[in-house]
Amino acid sequence: MHWVFLVACLAGAPDAARASTLTLAQSQPLAPAPTSLSDALALEAGGDDTAALQAVEALVRAKPQWELPRLEAARLLLKLGGSVDQAQSHLDVALQVAPSNPRAWYLQGLLLEERGQPLQAARAYETAVQHRASYEEARFRLGGLWVSQGDLLKAELHYRYLVRLKPEWVQVRLQLAEVLEKQERLLDAETELLAARGFQPDSPLVLRRLADFYERTDRPQLAAKVRKSMEPQEKRRMRALKPSRR
Repeated sequence: MHWVFLVACLAGAPDAARASTLTLAQSQPLAPAPTSLSDALALEAGGDDTAALQAVEALVRAKPQWELPRLEAARLLLKLGGSVDQAQSHLDVALQVAPSNPRAWYLQGLLLEERGQPLQAARAYETAVQHRASYEEARFRLGGLWVSQGDLLKAELHYRYLVRLKPEWVQVRLQLAEVLEKQERLLDAETELLAARGFQPDSPLVLRRLADFYERTDRPQLAAKVRKSMEPQEKRRMRALKPSRR
């Protein structure tokens, strides 16, 4: 799933690369270990993910029990579409060394999603938020996973936490409104949609969601009013000023 690779990008900086890249790397002399993890990650920031992967792996070889390069190695492998098994081996060591590291559990969740194991992924994300309650990325993914599994109450729990944490996060409000509507809690759903419009009054996405909601709930006049607000407003023509008599 390509989106898993993109999410892995946001989690921090990683290790291993594609199988072909690894094969090529084995035929070349191993690069010396960078002086620090930040030096290795600077290569990724500069646009060279493969070099960053090689540098992080060099750190892993130099300090195999240091969990941070292991986490970056796993993330980079997911980002680059590399070996999932190799990423798992890095996470196994990281979780053994630092079992309370929330980012390790978050990356484990991403990897399990990539393997097509949503329930196991949800358990990994739940462990991540147990160790860091404010872990936004883990909670957001939990909300989506629980919706996909039909557990709307658990999804609502995580979305509501995020809304309290960041009231302006419109995407979460839209997801929460959808969850509430599925529970037939229409007033609560409308409240979230109106709050989303309050934060982004000109957002086409927000306005479409609100208009669609009004249509589904048999309020066509309100839906038409919202859709009318989405139409380009005709510019008012300014009256030409007459020349001054002075």
